[in-house]
Amino acid sequence: MRLQSNRALELFNTAQSDGLIEELDTTIIFYDLDILEQRLKTVRSAFGPSYKHSVAIKSNPLSKVLEYISKNENGLEAASFEELCLANNQEPSFTVWDSPVKTKAEIIEAEKMGGVLINADSLDELELILAHTAQSKIGLRINPQVNTGSHGSMSVSGQYSKFGEPIANRASIIEAILRHPKRITALHVHSSSQTTDYDRLCNAIRSVVDLANEINQVSAAQIETIDIGGGFPVSYEAARDFDIADYAEKLKETCPELWNGTYQGITEFGRYYHANAGFTATRIEGSKGDSENQTIITHAGADLFLREAYNPGVWPHEYSVIRAGNEVKQTLIRTDIGGPLCFGGDYIQKEVLLPKCQQGDWLFVLDTGANSFALWSRHCSRSFPKVIGFDGKAQIFKKRESIESIIGFWS
Repeated sequence: MRLQSNRALELFNTAQSDGLIEELDTTIIFYDLDILEQRLKTVRSAFGPSYKHSVAIKSNPLSKVLEYISKNENGLEAASFEELCLANNQEPSFTVWDSPVKTKAEIIEAEKMGGVLINADSLDELELILAHTAQSKIGLRINPQVNTGSHGSMSVSGQYSKFGEPIANRASIIEAILRHPKRITALHVHSSSQTTDYDRLCNAIRSVVDLANEINQVSAAQIETIDIGGGFPVSYEAARDFDIADYAEKLKETCPELWNGTYQGITEFGRYYHANAGFTATRIEGSKGDSENQTIITHAGADLFLREAYNPGVWPHEYSVIRAGNEVKQTLIRTDIGGPLCFGGDYIQKEVLLPKCQQGDWLFVLDTGANSFALWSRHCSRSFPKVIGFDGKAQIFKKRESIESIIGFWS
């Protein structure tokens, strides 16, 4: 299930007729909880009862969305102490804390929260966690040191990755874990995001399962949980899709221990749940060009689409142009989509095909429910947009940021 352009137009027109879009709302983020629910059910069905599922906060940190996830017996995965506090505010069924850099003070606070699986990022950090916790569940992130074939910025398990304890340090890993019987009960692996090579993903996880088996041969039932991370790819185009059930089936073949009761499995998907559940509408303020080429100026750019602007060509989207409540169906011309920021690289995408645009038209950018507004940039100090959500009816999930809030941020 993916939020298509016709559904986006329906939601936009509903929000307008309900009076939720005001003159100052030059960019609006939309999010459909029905699609989130469908994705949550799909993951539960694909992986079965041997798994618990946490949702990566960093992909979409909206409180309304985290609240919905937590009410449906899912966990949350935090990549920072601040995200851990966001999770703690929602009372999910469980929380995984994967921050790659943790302080003594943060660890002590996490211990007080309770119900948190703390995944150490290295053997050094493992000792820090052990020294300042007594009750928390503890895991160790392992870098399987494999190339999963994803884009460089999305690969986190190379030979010299900044994430995890290298699996080449096998003897030191085993010695450290066995030195603390029953304290370290989980191993964690997350090798990449957006790769379509399921074999490599599964083989990376297999190497960590083998490590767990080796540890348990020496100290029975020491490792109880394997956290397989997230990273499943998402399609940003209608003609292509990825079925997470195919990935689960391949993983079941490769790592049967994650299905037969040997280990409790945990997932940490984020983009998969959210990306296709959202879209962004931004007003077009001008169009420059001729009959064959145009540069349009919108109210969304590198502030909202940071990865798209700074990594051009890596994160393409589908677009539609709306005029007077209807999609414009005219001859397509080559279009550069410019944003509102005062620097030369502020383009969502270049050389896309769109109809000739006019001032006052709206540009819809599809598949923006994950890793777009979550990466919001303060460059040029523009207001964070209003967020409108749908759960049977349209409602404001987050108000447009006020000028006072921006002044306060910089004060």
